[in-house]
Amino acid sequence: LVLDELLKDRLRAKVELSQAELDAYYEKHAHQLLAPLKVQVSQMLLNNYPAAKDLKKQIDAGGDFAKFAQRYSIDDKTKSKGGDLGPYRKGLLNPDVDAIVQTLRHGVISEPIKTDAGYYLVKVSPLEKETIQADLATRERLRQELLADKRRKQFEEVIADIRTKATVRLADASRYITEDTGKP
Repeated sequence: LVLDELLKDRLRAKVELSQAELDAYYEKHAHQLLAPLKVQVSQMLLNNYPAAKDLKKQIDAGGDFAKFAQRYSIDDKTKSKGGDLGPYRKGLLNPDVDAIVQTLRHGVISEPIKTDAGYYLVKVSPLEKETIQADLATRERLRQELLADKRRKQFEEVIADIRTKATVRLADASRYITEDTGKP
């Protein structure tokens, strides 16, 4: 009972998270979050520069990026989806492509990007509202996880502190037993 009151008193202090702590935790779990640049990314991979340049011209003239990606892309992972990679997450793309994605405006097709795999054409589009709301929910879940972890650590510190400072005395139960009957 005394221990319960002591714990309540010590744990009543509000656990707070600094922005630096949150940012570090978000960085650690970045794979679960959208990048600050909230865009949808589509790409197509082509074997050579002339093919990439020609397709870019056709798309700029009104061609459908998704249809061209389905037909000409050599990237088996995205070809069937018209090149759609989904919401952009920094670091998941080829570094050369990643750098270009961050500079593109919505709806603009990149110049061919040379990589070891071939030549990429990339397009960015705005994200749908539902995707952004899901990301906000993920951020809140991560904030709650960090807060719970911090509270658990505080609880463990309080318990450890109590254990080191507490003195435990056990009463000698035998002094309450009478010698005649052996009963209390």
